[in-house]
Amino acid sequence: MKQEELDERYSIVEKLVRLFKFERFIHLAVTGISLIILLVAISLMIYNKEAGKAELSLMFGSSGLITYTGGRLLRMWDQALKIIVTGKM
Repeated sequence: MKQEELDERYSIVEKLVRLFKFERFIHLAVTGISLIILLVAISLMIYNKEAGKAELSLMFGSSGLITYTGGRLLRMWDQALKIIVTGKM
């Protein structure tokens, strides 16, 4: 692979990363907030020594959000690496 071709691919990835900076930030923020909610729900269950509907809803809802947003972030980085390696989207 020529250096010019590799530099062009890096440039494309940089532009895409800049273009989706806000979306990445939102996904990271939602992941962080969901993680805090998950930890609070687990703490409440340990403190109360029971798992009510509210705690279970918080736990499953936040873990689902963490899974979804984490998956979206990993998909973006996977696509960026594919551009660098293959040059195709």
